[in-house]
Amino acid sequence: MVNNLKFCILIDNTSDKNLLTEHGFSVWIECDGKTILFDTGQNTDNSGILFKNAKALGCDLTTVDTLVLSHGHYDHTGSVSQFLAANPNVNVVCHPNALMKERYSIYPDKAPRLISMPDEDRNLLQSLPPSQMQLLTDAQMLFSGVGYSGAIPRQHPLEDTGGPFFSDKRKREPDTIYDDISLWFETSQGLVILTGCCHSGIMNTVLHIQNVTGKQKIRAVVGGLHLNRASEKRLKATRDAFAKWQPQAIIPCHCTGEHATSYLKQTNPVIFMAGGSGTCIAFGAGRS
Repeated sequence: MVNNLKFCILIDNTSDKNLLTEHGFSVWIECDGKTILFDTGQNTDNSGILFKNAKALGCDLTTVDTLVLSHGHYDHTGSVSQFLAANPNVNVVCHPNALMKERYSIYPDKAPRLISMPDEDRNLLQSLPPSQMQLLTDAQMLFSGVGYSGAIPRQHPLEDTGGPFFSDKRKREPDTIYDDISLWFETSQGLVILTGCCHSGIMNTVLHIQNVTGKQKIRAVVGGLHLNRASEKRLKATRDAFAKWQPQAIIPCHCTGEHATSYLKQTNPVIFMAGGSGTCIAFGAGRS
């Protein structure tokens, strides 16, 4: 059980805190004396946004105990090398497929766009000693009360990866993005779930975590939901699922999409909170 939990969004697409933004995601997590960094953003044009925003928020990246990568896309792993240079002994956790070399987004009538982890970052991770680099495929606890989802079964018929993703330029091999993982935190008020892009689908993700933990109560969902291209049927099913779960807070970020966020707010506008670079939320023993 986690007693004290705090998230600070270091990188997101938007901000109302006068912090830097980019198409990327990164979250600083304080949890009962442990510090976790969840993703590192894109590092657009080597901007150093991760370090600049962290400094503005008083988050010392050299003190991070564990770096968790939600999946192997450039907008979540673009500052890995810079982060490891500042914190060379940090423990790193991700699914082995996050290190795939070729991953593409290929839309009709557009050239293939490489979206995998940058070579420099992937090569550096692959050079880490086994004691420092944990490649985990299955759900397990990282710390007391802190869980790693592992690969998430794709069960809901309406959920997909959220885009035309492939592992080759000729579109012969769809990329199922099975490295997409989420974290969960067990609190006295229920599960707090943190997603990266949620290519597995939020309904699949929540069901998986509920099955693994045996806990049904959802306290909060924070992170990207990749619903920017979701069908109306999928949005309705997702809205109905949130209504069923009745979380105390929902903070959609990054790739959720404005239309999807607006649609989901119909569930209960009060529980929706704006994300963005600089947003911090504490989950103490009581309500969030």
